[in-house]
Amino acid sequence: MTTEKDYLASLKRARDNLPAHVFEKSRFKIPYADVFKEGNKTWITDWARILKTLNRENEADHLAKHLAREFATSSTEERGRLCLQGKFSKGMINRELEAYVKEFVLCEECGRPDTKLVKEGRILIKVCEACGARVAVK
Repeated sequence: MTTEKDYLASLKRARDNLPAHVFEKSRFKIPYADVFKEGNKTWITDWARILKTLNRENEADHLAKHLAREFATSSTEERGRLCLQGKFSKGMINRELEAYVKEFVLCEECGRPDTKLVKEGRILIKVCEACGARVAVK
């Protein structure tokens, strides 16, 4: 039979195995893009900063493809910047970034941005490192 003391010891071990950033109380702010237009191209100049803030440095492809799909265009990444073919306003890009964060970054259970995307077979799973929630995303 487990006692309360055993339970608390197990709980402490589990908490000790969580990453340190899970316990930070800083408020997450959705990053907004610095955008400039050059001819028929739109550049997101702080692409690397956005990826770092969203913890998507390893999944940069996913965000770039999402933006390209939403704007029905192509995208290329070079030297920490993202280029979208076509003219898009800063507001349009920031609205799409916000929609991406709500769908693919924030955890549905705890609301924290401490998630990563994991592909299992053909299904993309959003895994929360803070609470352990696992949710399939489209």
